Amino acid sequence: MKKSLWAAFVLTVFVTLMMAGVALAGKAEWSYGVPVNIGEGGSFTGDEAIVTMKGTVQKIEKMYGSKDGLQMRFIADEGGKWTVYMGPKWLIDNQKIKFAKGDKVEVRGKKVGGAVIASEISKGEWTMRLRNEEDGQAVWQCCFPYKERKD
Repeated sequence: MKKSLWAAFVLTVFVTLMMAGVALAGKAEWSYGVPVNIGEGGSFTGDEAIVTMKGTVQKIEKMYGSKDGLQMRFIADEGGKWTVYMGPKWLIDNQKIKFAKGDKVEVRGKKVGGAVIASEISKGEWTMRLRNEEDGQAVWQCCFPYKERKD
């Protein structure tokens, strides 16, 4: 009886650890500033990973799951409604290019389900760069080394 209880305990712990490993393996580097899991590997390489869509801004709003992020509701010309993850409000607000309902834009980035993590958004002759396409590095993170705070 004791052997079967011990075996059940060991099996339960093993299965739990395996499931935790699978859940954590899906975390991706490219998801910084975005409240989603972008899939296996996390690298942003290969032409197939990047999409470019033209369409119309439906609205700009607070990004769900982020303290100060902004997202765009976007209707693609070829059909379909998308959520476009942009970046922090302070970054977007301090750019020359502004987006409003009805603007015709071109969104470039990585598709994730019904959303696009934008690497750049263009309107007319202006382009707002948000992330590096090779590795997803956010432009607002580019200019200083990351260090853990010890508050």
